[in-house]
Amino acid sequence: MHLKNLTVMGFKSFADKTSLNFEPGITAIVGPNGCGKSNVADAIRWVLGEQSAKALRGGEMADVIFNGTDRRKPHGIAEVSLTLGEVDEEQLKAAGVNLSYSEITVKRRVMRDGGSEYYINNVGCRLRDIQQLFMGTGVGRASYSIMAQGNITQLLSSKPEDRRIVFEEAAGITKFKVQKKEALRKLDHTEQNLLRVADLVGEVKRRIGSLQRQAGKAKRYKQIQGELQHLETQLARHEYDLLQTEIESSEQSRDALKEQQETSSGLVLQKEEEIRQLRSRLAELEAEISLSQQQGMELKGQMDRHEGNIHFHRERSQELEQQHQRVLEEIDQFESRKDQAEEQLTSLGLQLEEAQKGLSVHQQTVGNHQDALRQVEAASQSRQEAVQKVQGELFAHTQQLGKWRNERSALEYQSKSQVERLEKLASEKIQLEEERQGLGKKLEAFVSSVEAEKQAANHQRETVEERQSRLKKLQETLESASGELDKLMGEQADRRSQLSVLKELESSHEGFSQGTVAALKQAESLLGSLADHIRVEADYVVPVEAILGEFLQVVLTESPEAARAILDQLREQQAGAASVASIHMMQKVSECSFNHRPTIHDPAYSPQGTAALSVVDGDPEVQPLLECLLGSVYIVDDLVMATDCWKKSGRCVSFVTLRGETLSPCGVFTGGGNAQDGKNLTTSILARKNRILQLEEEVGVGQASVDQASRRKGQLHSEIQSLESGLQDAQSELKAREVAIATSEGEQRALSSAHQVLAQRIDTVVYEIQTLGEQEKGIQIKRESLNGDIQELEQSESAAQSSLEEAQGDLESLRGDREKAQAQLTESKIALASEEQSVLSLERQRGPLDQRMQEITQVLAQRRSDVATYQEKREQSQTQILESEAALERLQHERSLVSDQNASLVGQKQEQEASVSERENLLREQRRLLDEIQSRRSQLDVDLARKQSSIENLLKRMDERYQIDLSEVRSEHITVTVSEDGKPSSEVLTSEDLDAYGVGTDWDEVRERVATLQQKIDSMGPVNLVAIEEYEETEERYQFLTNQHDDLVQAKTELMEVLNRINTQTREMFLETFHKIRDNFRATFTEIFNGGMADLQLQDGEDVLESGIDIVARPPGKKLQGISLLSGGEQTMTAVSLLFAIYQVRPSPFCVLDELDAPLDESNINRFIKILERFLDHSQFIIITHNKRTISIADILYGVTMQERGVSTIVSVKFNQDAQSNARPGSKLTAAGDGGGDISSVADVVSGSEEKA
Repeated sequence: MHLKNLTVMGFKSFADKTSLNFEPGITAIVGPNGCGKSNVADAIRWVLGEQSAKALRGGEMADVIFNGTDRRKPHGIAEVSLTLGEVDEEQLKAAGVNLSYSEITVKRRVMRDGGSEYYINNVGCRLRDIQQLFMGTGVGRASYSIMAQGNITQLLSSKPEDRRIVFEEAAGITKFKVQKKEALRKLDHTEQNLLRVADLVGEVKRRIGSLQRQAGKAKRYKQIQGELQHLETQLARHEYDLLQTEIESSEQSRDALKEQQETSSGLVLQKEEEIRQLRSRLAELEAEISLSQQQGMELKGQMDRHEGNIHFHRERSQELEQQHQRVLEEIDQFESRKDQAEEQLTSLGLQLEEAQKGLSVHQQTVGNHQDALRQVEAASQSRQEAVQKVQGELFAHTQQLGKWRNERSALEYQSKSQVERLEKLASEKIQLEEERQGLGKKLEAFVSSVEAEKQAANHQRETVEERQSRLKKLQETLESASGELDKLMGEQADRRSQLSVLKELESSHEGFSQGTVAALKQAESLLGSLADHIRVEADYVVPVEAILGEFLQVVLTESPEAARAILDQLREQQAGAASVASIHMMQKVSECSFNHRPTIHDPAYSPQGTAALSVVDGDPEVQPLLECLLGSVYIVDDLVMATDCWKKSGRCVSFVTLRGETLSPCGVFTGGGNAQDGKNLTTSILARKNRILQLEEEVGVGQASVDQASRRKGQLHSEIQSLESGLQDAQSELKAREVAIATSEGEQRALSSAHQVLAQRIDTVVYEIQTLGEQEKGIQIKRESLNGDIQELEQSESAAQSSLEEAQGDLESLRGDREKAQAQLTESKIALASEEQSVLSLERQRGPLDQRMQEITQVLAQRRSDVATYQEKREQSQTQILESEAALERLQHERSLVSDQNASLVGQKQEQEASVSERENLLREQRRLLDEIQSRRSQLDVDLARKQSSIENLLKRMDERYQIDLSEVRSEHITVTVSEDGKPSSEVLTSEDLDAYGVGTDWDEVRERVATLQQKIDSMGPVNLVAIEEYEETEERYQFLTNQHDDLVQAKTELMEVLNRINTQTREMFLETFHKIRDNFRATFTEIFNGGMADLQLQDGEDVLESGIDIVARPPGKKLQGISLLSGGEQTMTAVSLLFAIYQVRPSPFCVLDELDAPLDESNINRFIKILERFLDHSQFIIITHNKRTISIADILYGVTMQERGVSTIVSVKFNQDAQSNARPGSKLTAAGDGGGDISSVADVVSGSEEKA
């Protein structure tokens, strides 16, 4: 497989579609800096899947799109396609890619809106597909197939853990790591699914049994509910028909009252119209009075304004007089200032004439002195040229003499430096030997320190494990506490729900007769029922309810009148019968014959059993009624005991058993029925009341338990958080110790290496001492020769110095004459400048005086104008005063007339108000009559609304309960029959059956049947009507979840096996590849550097798959040091050594080298090319370079230029077979021609590249 073609369009500086064809061998890409050469490497990296814009030298991915120039608009899309030829299908299958193609084209496209597309052979795909395609082949964005200068630093200075990525690619385990990551993700997903499925299976299994019971119960419920619905519907229809009849009667009465109301309303409207007319006139009078008062106020306001105007203008006149006097005074002052300024201007004019005469005299003197100075300077210039000639000869001697002296000094310094160097080397040798001994001791101390750190780490590890165990126990306890809290909260919710239902039944008086319920709802002065005022022990609820029976529903009132009113109201409304008792009448119960019955304290008889009064706790107001009802009643165990007691008593005593069976004083037994009726909370009033009290108490106790459990859970949660924090600290400390151990071990290895380096350094110092001794002998011989030459040149320099001193004496004499003439000229110029300054000063003084004269003249003109203005304004103020005084007199007369008119209007208003009051009294009387009519009509409306509301409630109740429209229900005749097994049932008769039997519906029997059916439903408790369908669905879901659980367990097992196989295989592949690369790296490094040492080391030999990789390198003649401290060239050659060591194990199909040779010198370039040519049979190389030596070995040469600013273009040359063999330094290139360009154009590009290099 090799790189065949690269096509770019709109990528970075390649605005136009550009295609580069590649063939096996070496392709060089050249061009000046900034022309876009590296954009070719970026395009290859990008199309292979690079996602980091920073790695592509950008800030965001949109930066790779051509951004436009002065002449071109920005592109909206960038596209790069890469074609690979001669693809080995077996190689792809070995890499895990199944593609049956001999040529593959990978394409990537990005838009400015952030969208991106990927293609393989023009078929859309994912980035992951492209990465998987090249995985394990050595080709990829992060592999070793693309190497630039920046990658050198990154490869050598990156973390050891990050450096292993290149080795993993070379080992071919990258795809396995991806598979492992995917398997771990699936395993985690499978374990989560297992937990969820297990929870669902347990939950569904618990629901199946419950739903099976609920389904049977639901079937029975539907059967009873169907009959109950039909009976309640017919009963409601019967009540509906009765209410409709009553409503028709009430509507007739309401229509009669409506006629009376309309007549009365007409009279009221008539009176209101009369009053309205009177009030209208009254309003007109009030408006006229208000208008009159307003006119008076306006006149008063105008008078106040005129008075204020008079006062203002008088003050203004005085102020203007004062300003007039002040301006006259200012005019006198400015006249005086004007005279003074005119005198000063006259004096300055005389002084200026004298100064200009002196200026002319000084200008002539300066001209004479300048002529004398020019003559002296001409003579001085001639002598100066003679001096310079002698100085030139002397300078030549001095320069040569200085050169020889410098050479002698350099030799002396070199000799001194070598002596000092020898002394330093001797001292360094001693110091190095001491350091080697110190390192040996320090190495022994480090071994002891590392062992101590390991022991401390083991102790800390035990602490972590102990805290983890405690944490696990606390978490289990927390889970148990959470379950207990959930259980308590569920029980509490059940109790609250049951309590709410029972209170709702109690508030709706469930179990009471229809008449009693109607009485309790309609009357406002009631005291409730008897059951509301008594409390019975739970064990005696059944016998007390059996003996009291309907008396529990007795309605209590204050007086007998109230009791009779309730019964009358029930009779009128036909709401049913009820029992009513008066508290007042109860107080006289003691006078009735019941006071003579035996009691539990009667010595004449003390029966066996419990007195009923002793188990009933009643309020004081109902105690007389209870004594009347229960005073002669005793509770016994059963009827046998009741019979024995009755025979012995011979008195008027009743007995009741614990099961509710009674024996009357007359010897009549009552019993049978359902033994559970007394425990039915729907029908048993006392049992329901006791249960409500019990539930309220249980709710309080339950809430305390919930609070306690919640506090316990909170405490456990706090303890867990505290322990987790302590565990985290312990783990952090353990990790810190492990890091310290690893650091110490690394330092120990470094000390050992340093110990070896010191020994080598001592040998180097001994050799250098010997070399310096030989160099010192040569320096002594050369210094003696220089001393003779220097002595001869010093004599010639002395003779030239004497000639120079004589010429300089003459020159100094001429310089004295010149300085004297220069001094005279300077004095003249100073006098001239002083005179010029005097003239300028006088002229500057005259300017401000002229300006001041103009200002004074302008101010005087303004002040004279102000005098006339002030006089005019004062006359205007006097005129305003006279006008305001005349207007004030006129307004006073008008105000007097308005006051008289207002008094007349007030009198008319009082008369009108008396008439309005008389009409309003008549209106009130008529309204009272109308209110009486409306009150009676309102009562009828209320009664009618109540009946209509009853109908609406009836309709709404049936609609809500059974979703039927009662008005459309057909009335039917129903009979209640008893079957042979003693169970009652209902039968519907048609109109024909009714005629045959001659009977009608007994609605009381229907109500009793409805109550019986309702009791059956109530006794069933809550019913889940959808339990049948839920049971079938849940059973099916249980089977499905069970199968899912088994499948997940099997999948988890298979994933664990896959992970084990991947770990084993990748470990073997990585170790095998690592050792091969290590051996190759050692050999290649030594070959490239002509010596030295390099090695690769695993940081953690046990965890091979996660261990980092250290690079150790020591070029010849240098100490062992960090890779980052090597020079740029050394780093590059070290990286080249590592790169080709990897290539010997797994060569990449092609390799892109982006200016990798830039920091290399000529000798290293030759070594680089020699190594490169060795791999031409295995790989294809694309080299971006400036180096002529590298360019000379290329088979194809591409030049990148910017003929248009900001837009890169390509020209190319392909060398033929003959030219290729001669394309070496000094040979002539022959173009084979590929249509990409000619040799001359590429040569220009190469020339530009060389100049930039």
